[in-house]
Amino acid sequence: MQPGRNKIVMDTNIVVSAAISTDGTPAKIFELFLNKKIVNYTSEEIIKEIEEVINRPAFREYISDEYKKFILDSFKLNSVVVKPTIDENAVPEDEADNKLINCALSVKSDIVSGDKHLKELKHYKGINIWDAKAFLDRF
Repeated sequence: MQPGRNKIVMDTNIVVSAAISTDGTPAKIFELFLNKKIVNYTSEEIIKEIEEVINRPAFREYISDEYKKFILDSFKLNSVVVKPTIDENAVPEDEADNKLINCALSVKSDIVSGDKHLKELKHYKGINIWDAKAFLDRF
């Protein structure tokens, strides 16, 4: 990573994947975040989405209630929560992804995501969008 490029916005799929597979690439990113090697920026809207997704019935057999609580509490406690000051519609195919773009643009950080639409975008107005493996490789 370039100096000063340790600021990211973690997508919901990275956080949930880290909770499901504790030895996968997203979990390694979450570990860097917990160890304060990277700074994660988020918004209330992103936090709400993570809470909704991680609590879906489909994930009950993969993530214990205790581990869910640890992941959510750690995410909230260690992230910098911001109110995005930018309102772009960069991903018209999936408007829910715009909350990540707007958060990243507001704090001038990159995004780490496994989302198809965001990965296809790759860059947007000076921010980079990395998949988990590419981010770790550059880090």
